[in-house]
Amino acid sequence: MLPRFLTSSFPMERHYFAVPKFALSLIGFYPEQKRTLPLRLWSFFNFFILTYGCYAEAYYGIHYIPINIATALDALCPVASSILSLVKMIAIWWYQDELESLIQRVRFLTEEQRSERKMEYKKRFYTLATRLTFLLLCCGFSTSTSYSVRHLLDNVLRRAHGKEWIYETPFKMIFPDPLLRLPLYPITYILVHWHGYITVLCFVGADGFFLGFCLYFTVLLLCLRDDVGDLLEVKSIEISPSAKQEARIVREMEKLVDRHNEIAELTDRLTGVMVEITLAHFVTSSLIIGTSVVDILLFSGIGIIVYVVYTCAVGTEIFLYCLGGTHIMEACSELARSTFSSHWYGHSVRVQKMTLLMVARAQRVLTIKIPFFSPSLETLTSILRFTGSLIALAKSVI
Repeated sequence: MLPRFLTSSFPMERHYFAVPKFALSLIGFYPEQKRTLPLRLWSFFNFFILTYGCYAEAYYGIHYIPINIATALDALCPVASSILSLVKMIAIWWYQDELESLIQRVRFLTEEQRSERKMEYKKRFYTLATRLTFLLLCCGFSTSTSYSVRHLLDNVLRRAHGKEWIYETPFKMIFPDPLLRLPLYPITYILVHWHGYITVLCFVGADGFFLGFCLYFTVLLLCLRDDVGDLLEVKSIEISPSAKQEARIVREMEKLVDRHNEIAELTDRLTGVMVEITLAHFVTSSLIIGTSVVDILLFSGIGIIVYVVYTCAVGTEIFLYCLGGTHIMEACSELARSTFSSHWYGHSVRVQKMTLLMVARAQRVLTIKIPFFSPSLETLTSILRFTGSLIALAKSVI
């Protein structure tokens, strides 16, 4: 039995960016939050914790490369995700006004779609966005928690065998010695543990924005497809519409063309916001997945479980990007096919020209334009193939 917020019976307006709003609000970075002084201080505190954590992890990993490659990879594997989350945090802060504008405009456009058929589209894709983003949150939460559980279990076993407790943090980091000794050690441990959750909340928020916008744009394109088909439908191809009817159809068609243009403009605006995040994610995805799989091969016991969960989390991230891009492309293609298959040829020359113009524009598939990559399931296949090559190379070297 799923929780109510993961079902289609949950109110649509509360489904809208439900998980990204929850995640980013916890660390003070949701664009629609009122920027009070306490919230600014809280968000800066989280930014500082994440930034220092990235530095400490990277320093530790680089330091241990010539000493112990397994220990080095244990630090460098999660630091890649931490650095990506830092990039996402900075991007969300930098584009917060643009993101707020996009959130509000897309909310307004989707709320205008109220017919029974359109509500079914909204239920389907709103629920899908919430479920998939919540899955990513669960994977990330499990990954971060598993690092702490691993460290605690290792030390409990050491104490059971009469050995001393190792004063290390859940994620391998370099700290000044006083911070790794009592009485400051518990505070350091808690902050490092929170660093892991900040990483998770950042990538859940950013990735949830990407997937959410893609699926909401898909809803708008499917509603536009239905409106075009309903407008151009004729009872009989042998009976030509009257001049008054044609004038009305022209006016409505102009509105539909404007709607399509606005969806394309919103997609371009989203590209401007997400290009750095998406490019960084696609460039590093193979490296992160490959490193985590190598760690699975190097570790034993609970260490394997940690990196299996980590691999699932990273794989889910890249899958959401590719799935969102695929949905937009398929909706554009469906709009072009449906519009061309309508009864456009039974109308005046002006309506025919407007219809064919929309078909031509719809064939120029909307997508989040990033250098070298196009988010789609085909791209995901290529990434996984390249990851396999990296794993094979690493095994031969190690």
